[in-house]
Amino acid sequence: MPLHTCRNEKLGVLLVNIGGPENLNDVQPFLCNLFADPDVIRLPKLFKFLQRPLAKLISILLAPKTKQRYAAIGGGSPLRRITDEQADALRTALEAKNLHANVYVGMRCWYPFMEEAIQQQIKWDRITKLVLLPLFPQFSISTTGSSIRVLQRIFMDDAYLLRLPVSIIRFWYRRQGYIRSIADSIVTQLSKFEKPEEVLIFFSAHGVPVSYDENAGDPYKDQIEECIYLITREHRELGRVPALGCTSSFITDLADAVVEALPTAKSLSILRETAKESDCR
Repeated sequence: MPLHTCRNEKLGVLLVNIGGPENLNDVQPFLCNLFADPDVIRLPKLFKFLQRPLAKLISILLAPKTKQRYAAIGGGSPLRRITDEQADALRTALEAKNLHANVYVGMRCWYPFMEEAIQQQIKWDRITKLVLLPLFPQFSISTTGSSIRVLQRIFMDDAYLLRLPVSIIRFWYRRQGYIRSIADSIVTQLSKFEKPEEVLIFFSAHGVPVSYDENAGDPYKDQIEECIYLITREHRELGRVPALGCTSSFITDLADAVVEALPTAKSLSILRETAKESDCR
């Protein structure tokens, strides 16, 4: 069924990703930004003052090997280009649902930073409702959690942003469109082998420290395991399966996720008042 927005409503969707160095000179400062994130390296409060110096030291030590890896794939990360393409595809998919939206890209650790997207684009365009869509299917403190923390920090210091209704899609690995897209991609690759039934499927995921899981309640490990179960259940089945990128079924499912998130949008000022009321009970 076609969707219609109010005539004066301006919908924005902010796609968030980690970002990546676009050339070899970007590698060390990118790594420094990554490790300076307190949700990536969680230091005790007593040692928070060491966050930036430690990040700089680690980035200097890791930069040579990391540069070699980026050199092997062309001298930089393709993530910015891919994310921009996904933003364009998502905008088109929403238009097909009769929903006009400005789709923005904000990176946590490299250009264009989340801060730039929010302050220089979303605020400038006077968006009246925003959906935050981190491009991480599973939730982790170090990815989606970090993105939410940055958004809250920026919004709390700005009267306009504080009143802006926001809906946050915290994870989306269970969505049928995503699961089906991954499963179909696996089947496509399996069909290239002479004996697909003998092929072993290897799932790879980023790791997080055990302390995140055991001490901070990070659900990432459990969500990864559930995601693998859902994918393998989809098709009861060594080449590399490509990332989904702008696969039509995947982008359409992201558009559905945005549409479903819209009714839950609330301003941070309302959420803050609700939290205060809860504390008083």
